[in-house]
Amino acid sequence: MVNRRVGFANAVAIGALAMSFGTSASAADLAKRPPPPMYPVSPWAGFYVGAHIGGVSSSESIDGVGSTNPSGVTGGLQAGYNWQIAPMWLIGLEGELSWTNANGTVNDFTSNHNWYDTFDARLGYVLPWRGWMLYGKAGAAWMNADYLVPGTSVNQTRSGWNVGAGVEYLIAPQWSVKAEYTFLDFGKDNIPVFDVGADTQVNQFKVGVNYHFVPGTLFGRW
Repeated sequence: MVNRRVGFANAVAIGALAMSFGTSASAADLAKRPPPPMYPVSPWAGFYVGAHIGGVSSSESIDGVGSTNPSGVTGGLQAGYNWQIAPMWLIGLEGELSWTNANGTVNDFTSNHNWYDTFDARLGYVLPWRGWMLYGKAGAAWMNADYLVPGTSVNQTRSGWNVGAGVEYLIAPQWSVKAEYTFLDFGKDNIPVFDVGADTQVNQFKVGVNYHFVPGTLFGRW
């Protein structure tokens, strides 16, 4: 019985010693591994909100009627989030709502555009000059319009896609201004009641301002 107890104690001691050697070896391996790359948090990273204003020109042809080509001013709001993936690169998501008074008439047929919505993925590159960033974006788009002839009108919401690019500049630690061009394509849709097709492409030219929440604050923890 004594020999069995001694043998069991020796086995436990040998196991503990082996585990100690293994732990030491693992710690040594970890100590030899290079640390993960570290870089400063970009002021562009995190959540932001803002507003914009600009102009709209469009190409809109109505089957059997002609081209109304609505144009006017636009203004609205945007919000998004940027993730820093490298010292100079960011990816993000952005939603935007723009109201507009763009309108055009041909042969007593009038197109009144009311608003454009977009939801985009963005890719940003921080320029070596302090405070500047270039970005491109692409995604889904929606528009709402009233189509009218004397005595009759139809309201219609249509979907499509958009692509755009812009430049943004930090004017203060949490404030930036931007200039952007966006092309929206809504393709060709049938307008009910009138039973004609409308083929619509929109050009937006905008300037805007964004407020950037500091990373680590309420929105920066996302």
